[in-house]
Order: sequence, then structure tokens, then C-alpha cells
Amino acid sequence: MTIDILKKSIKEGSTHPVYLLHGAESYLIDEASAFLENQLLQEAEKVFDQQILYGMDVNARYVIEQLQLFPMMAPRRVVIVKEAQQMDGLKDLEAYIRNPAPSSILVLCHKGKAIDKRLKMFDAVKKNGFILDATPLKEKDVLPWLMNTAKAMNLQIDPESGEAMIELIGNEISLLHPELKKLTTSHSGGKQITKNDIIDLVGMSREYNVFELQSALESGNAEKTLRIGARMAEQKGYSIIPLIALLYGFYSRAYIVKSLGPTTDAAIGEALNNRSPFFVNRTKQAARRYSLESLERCLCWLHIYDMKSKGWGFAGGDDKALTIELLDHLLYPESMPDFSAN
Repeated sequence: MTIDILKKSIKEGSTHPVYLLHGAESYLIDEASAFLENQLLQEAEKVFDQQILYGMDVNARYVIEQLQLFPMMAPRRVVIVKEAQQMDGLKDLEAYIRNPAPSSILVLCHKGKAIDKRLKMFDAVKKNGFILDATPLKEKDVLPWLMNTAKAMNLQIDPESGEAMIELIGNEISLLHPELKKLTTSHSGGKQITKNDIIDLVGMSREYNVFELQSALESGNAEKTLRIGARMAEQKGYSIIPLIALLYGFYSRAYIVKSLGPTTDAAIGEALNNRSPFFVNRTKQAARRYSLESLERCLCWLHIYDMKSKGWGFAGGDDKALTIELLDHLLYPESMPDFSAN
């Protein structure tokens, strides 16, 4: 089940004796755990009837003992086990979960990976409790999550700036959420967040960054493309590897759209696994500027330079020279690279 279903059920007054929050997306587990911690008991009740434990410090027997105590000031007792994946004898909770104490709620936070679904304990939770499978969001769901989360933080961010944030920081919400929190200090009260704000956030130059580089490449402006590429390569900590990844995403999306031929925006969104109108329109515009053959060549050149950046036929040590070479091939993709040359 999802975190939205969990929140809705709690707000409607429906609770379960056991909550298993497990999976690779630690942020979702933390968010769900914090919500349960704040909602299951009143603030005054937490002193006596809420207990937060850590898996490395307890075992199954101790957890069960705490759950079998009677509540003192509240109608129920809440025991939250954080980092439950480190708990000795986690599977030994099965017997308790099959017959949980009616006046207690157990919350298990199992991070890093999903719990083994073959365990009898998992079957017990499935029967008597609530399971949150905290898997990373699909690519198409990241922008809606970012927009909704920003709104909840009283931040105003448009889809273009949201896409820029995802492209530069990544799809993991555990990385995106802290960056949104940083923006609340400068953009509270609904001040509009722009793409330049995102560029500033990640420490990029407003004039010499990957977005300006993509625009210059699309327009075919060789002088501007090479100038931006050279200035980017001179920035402290520059590496060609992230640039190749970003450009590969750009060209591969354009290739997908171009290969579809005349079709609907809905079909394009389905193919890109992202139905955002802004995202679809931006990719359509990029695809119009290239032929299918030139996009194929660009993708091949990016693959070549990805290998070179990792030591294939290139000694390394000069990412600036490698960047200029790559951009030259992307500006003039007149031939396919020879993969056997080195």
C-alpha cells in the first residue's frame, strides 16, 4: 500500500495493530514513521505510552514485552522500532503479530531493502497489519511528488524548474526533499522558484551550465556551445561523466519521440514514462531539430565518450579536452563512430 492510503486511513480514525514500513526508499519510511509518531497519540500521551526503540539495541523478546504492557494515559500503547533490519530475531515477532495485544500498536521501520516476503512474519503482518512498500518512485511520478511536496511546504515551483531540479539532483526523493527544505529559507510565503534558483542551489554558473549547453547544441550554435563547454570544464570539481549522463538522457528522449513519428501527446507521455505536458512539449521541440539518423549518431558518440571517460582508449586527466571533442561530434554528427578503433 502507499503512504497516501496510510495517511488517509489514520485521518479517518482507522488503525492497525502492526505497521511494517519496508523498502529501499528510506525517505518514505521516515515520512511514514514520523506521521504515525505524530498522529497515533496526543502530545501529552507520548511521555508514558510511546516508546521509540532501535533495532541494534533490542531483540524480539524485549519488543514483545513492551507491547504487552498496558497503556497508562492513552487508549493504546505505541512502540516504534527504527532500523528494524538490524534487530536480532526479527522473524521471531511472528507469534505476537498473529495475536497482537489489542491495546498496542507496533511500527517496524525496515530500511535498505524489502523484508523477505517468504517469512511467516511477513504473512502475519499481511493478515493483521498494514504494509508500506517503500520502493523508489517511478520516473513519471517524481515530478508530481515534487510539485505536491513543494506546495505542502508553501513553495511555488513551476514544472520547468521542477524538471531542472530532478535532472540536476536525481530521481531519489531522499535527495530532493532536503534541497526543497533549503529553498524554504529563501522562498517562504509563496515566492516563485525559477530555474536560476535551482542552478544556484546546486552551485552551477547561471551562464555556463548544462541547460544553456543543451540550448546551444539544439540551435547548432557552435561558437556558443564550445564556449559554454569550455567554461563548464574549467569549473572546480568538473567531471565529464555527469554531463554525458544528462546529455544522453536528453538525446535518448528526443530519439524516442522522433522514432514514434506523428502521434498524440498521450502516446509520447506513455513512451517517455512521463505525462507532464511541459516535459512532453519540451521533448517534442528537441526532436523536431534533429533527424532520426543524427540522433542515433549523437547517442553513439555519447557512448564512445562515456567509455573514454572511464579509460577506454584515453589515458584520462583532461576532461576539458574530452568535453570539447565530444561537443564537436554532437554539433556535427556526420558519421557513426568506429567502436573498434581502440
